[in-house]
Amino acid sequence: MKWIFLTLLIVYCNLKFHNQVNAKVIEVTEGEGEITSPSSSECSDGNFIQSWKFNLAADSALFIEFTNFSIVRCEDATLIVKEAFPTTYCGEETPSTIFVFKTTEIVFTSLTSHCSNLFRLSYNVIGVTVTPLTPRFYHTVGKNIQFLIDVKRLPKQDLKLSCSFSCNGRRQLVNTTDIIFCVFRIPGTATFLAQCEPPFERLEIRKEGKLYLESELLKKKLRLKQEYLPIGTNPSLVTVKISHLYLYPISYTASIGNSSVTMSLAPKPFDPSKYRSHSRAEAIFQLQPQQVTSLGPGQHDFHLVLQNNVSHVIYTFPIYINEKLGTLNVTSINGRYVGRYPHLFPVQITLTKGAPANITLSIREITNGKLIPSENVTISCLSTISCQRIQISMKPPHYTKQFRVAAIAKNEISFIEGISEVIESVTKIYDVYFDSRRVFGGMSSILHLYVKGDVGNYDLKLFINGTLEINTPLVIQNKTIVAVLSDDIPINVRQYTKFVFDHTFQTYGMYVIL
Repeated sequence: MKWIFLTLLIVYCNLKFHNQVNAKVIEVTEGEGEITSPSSSECSDGNFIQSWKFNLAADSALFIEFTNFSIVRCEDATLIVKEAFPTTYCGEETPSTIFVFKTTEIVFTSLTSHCSNLFRLSYNVIGVTVTPLTPRFYHTVGKNIQFLIDVKRLPKQDLKLSCSFSCNGRRQLVNTTDIIFCVFRIPGTATFLAQCEPPFERLEIRKEGKLYLESELLKKKLRLKQEYLPIGTNPSLVTVKISHLYLYPISYTASIGNSSVTMSLAPKPFDPSKYRSHSRAEAIFQLQPQQVTSLGPGQHDFHLVLQNNVSHVIYTFPIYINEKLGTLNVTSINGRYVGRYPHLFPVQITLTKGAPANITLSIREITNGKLIPSENVTISCLSTISCQRIQISMKPPHYTKQFRVAAIAKNEISFIEGISEVIESVTKIYDVYFDSRRVFGGMSSILHLYVKGDVGNYDLKLFINGTLEINTPLVIQNKTIVAVLSDDIPINVRQYTKFVFDHTFQTYGMYVIL
């Protein structure tokens, strides 16, 4: 008998080991459904093992409800739920509902051929999904981002879940399907979290996600400033530096005029401290010598595009490429003689090359054979064409009769000086017109005298029938006004100064006025 017991024991162990190796494992992929015990034909050999495995992610949970459970004897069959700790159900240990959050395996073992109708369960893999409804190209800092939160595959029975959504604060969901609006204040990667918890266990379903947010680029936000550092064309390097309020992300693309010269800069990594402190960011573009040579000297339009996935802005501003200055000539347009102060006289300046440049003009009085500098006037010429013929009006000195006009032109790499021939300021009257239409005998009459030119050093001597009647300096005073078109006289009145005199002619008749 001892030998027979050992033989039987060995046979039993071999059978048990063989069935464990060949146990049937079913990976459950459907989100909901039913599982029943196998039919009698499947476990007819009396030693049967089958398991159902549920692979759960962090955003899902498994809800199981038993509608039938008839495993009375643990010696005949068992149902084991393997989660963190395995639980065996049979005999008096019968399940009703199971709610788990980890990967779970249900193992059914039958040691008899009678395994049908031993249990029936329905399962639901409850999941939480979060879907951003706002398109990606509208994921903008400071604007509403819309999310759809949906709790899927809830069981038909009244299972209450408390759900919330966190993005810049936590909000309780009213329904298991809800739409939430969020506003994010910092660009870059932002996180959001949906959570659901049952009332009876300290467990939760979590759905985490990330969102990439970008600053909206607007000119009023950027407050862009630019500066350029031009150098001569041989050798030549032109550096354009821009600065603006720090926003993120920004890529830069630059082109110059209608040329093929283009440059680009990629976004730099996000710096939260710069963003929070409202610092300014810089971008530097450097033209290489061959690019400067292809553009040539003068003014060029610098087209700059700042962009990201949600917005873009375009700027256009001039940059200048310099060359060494050429010849600078200064000429009095009216020749050697010009009217005295306060009358203006025109000067022409010609710069043959080297634009853009600043030109400073000064009147240098000739005193005892020396040139004494006086008030300066600074002008700019931006292009070669505009520098060929610059005209400006200047005031001669108060008293000095002889002077020269000196000019100094400067650009970033050179300067040059030019000086005019001697100019003399003289008193000069070009024309006099006398209007006697308002003359009446025996009463005070008004005489109008129109003078073209510089009247500052002249006296008026008015002879009537050979007798000196009026002898006075021509002084500009309240009675002296610029003539107007309504005077209705046959001269260009805008070029004349009008003087008004009162005189009484004693009798009627013909008078000779000189």
